[in-house]
Amino acid sequence: MKKTLSIILAAALLVCALCSCGGAKAAKTTGIYLSPAKLSYSNMRPQYNYYVTTFSQQELTLNDDGTYCLILSASTFSALELAESTNDAKGNERTNSITKIYGTYTSKPNDLDEDLLDVELGAATRVVMSYDQTYYLDTDNWNDDMGKKVVPPTGFDQTTGAAIYDENAKPLTAAEYLAGIKFKPQTVQVNQKTASFDYTDFGM
Repeated sequence: MKKTLSIILAAALLVCALCSCGGAKAAKTTGIYLSPAKLSYSNMRPQYNYYVTTFSQQELTLNDDGTYCLILSASTFSALELAESTNDAKGNERTNSITKIYGTYTSKPNDLDEDLLDVELGAATRVVMSYDQTYYLDTDNWNDDMGKKVVPPTGFDQTTGAAIYDENAKPLTAAEYLAGIKFKPQTVQVNQKTASFDYTDFGM
């Protein structure tokens, strides 16, 4: 358990070091809240000959103009091995991603706990993403190259599980991409005392 926690904490520190909502204009930040790190495991066998372990974390920034920035960060490894007697670990790095989701929110104090704030996050109005050091997206500064990167795959390789794409497919527009993402607007409870919130399934 200690070894697993060490890896999770390392991932959390990396998120804090690399992620910043930035881009704020005259808005003043009223709170920054961090979720616990989450470890998930998926066995792709027997369809594919590998399994993956993913470390992920979330950060929510609220501004006094009613806007928010939600950061979703994830690192995925295959063949992860934890040492028996030390905190060392090794594995095959498969993907890394950081997604920043912008939108507006409303909030109110929780009726039962004065430390909690009920925050209703609205639909995404802007998405900025960096995926696996191969490409980035910004719906406010969109181009056809970005649109080509997010065209849905036509299938998957039965041996490796890699996605297969149609190189001649029409690029998506920023509006089409925003309309098609699986982000779930919802209410989250942030703890103002501990600057935290529960890890939440936002659908992405």
